[in-house]
Amino acid sequence: MRIRSFMTCAIVVALVLAGLRAALAQSTLEVGPPSNQNQPYVPPPPPPPIRLAPSNGDTGNTIQLLPGWNQPAQPQAAATPPPPPPAHVNVAPMTAQAAPALPAVFRGCWQGRVNQLEWIKREPGAPKVGFWTPKTYKLCYKRVGNQPFTLTFTNTGIEESDKIVNPHGRVVPLSTDGRAFALMRSNLSFDEYKVRPDGMTPTFAVNEVTNLDCRISGDEMLVTADVLGARDGEPWFKARWRADFHRNEN
Repeated sequence: MRIRSFMTCAIVVALVLAGLRAALAQSTLEVGPPSNQNQPYVPPPPPPPIRLAPSNGDTGNTIQLLPGWNQPAQPQAAATPPPPPPAHVNVAPMTAQAAPALPAVFRGCWQGRVNQLEWIKREPGAPKVGFWTPKTYKLCYKRVGNQPFTLTFTNTGIEESDKIVNPHGRVVPLSTDGRAFALMRSNLSFDEYKVRPDGMTPTFAVNEVTNLDCRISGDEMLVTADVLGARDGEPWFKARWRADFHRNEN
């Protein structure tokens, strides 16, 4: 009898303990998640594209995607508009510089003859320079009607010679100090015969550009000149001379 009562009590205690354990386990497992009403919804990131093994003809540099996945389209950069065309600029046409007006002391006609040189130097590698042939100058600074005084006649020539043909030249004023000095430039061209043993005498072209420093002293024009000579268009010689031009009304 005692044994049965003890067993009954043990069973009751076991059932009570089992009920307590079940209640404790249920309270532990049924804890609800925290409320997320105040948190914004963040969608899960899309799965990354899957690289597949290259096919037989592929070089291995191409990435293939599973069907149903498309690469996002890249936004196109806005086209840059072309720069506007440059504005048109009006350029004034070039005009010839007017010859300077010479002082009154230059009025009249002046004539001179250059018989010899102070010195002459052949350019390196140029042909030999022959004898100097005297040059002649005539300048007339006059007025026509009511026009301003100008160089109405200029001439630079060469003494008659059987070696020279087709001479022609002129003189132009470049600058003046407004008192008794003027810088002028002459350009003289002619053809000169060659002397050859076979008797044939072809010609070559000669051009002499001369800068004239002119200063009036009484009835004389004192001239110092530097000459640059060319033969068939190539530098030939440099020279210098001095001469006195005299007034001549004719």
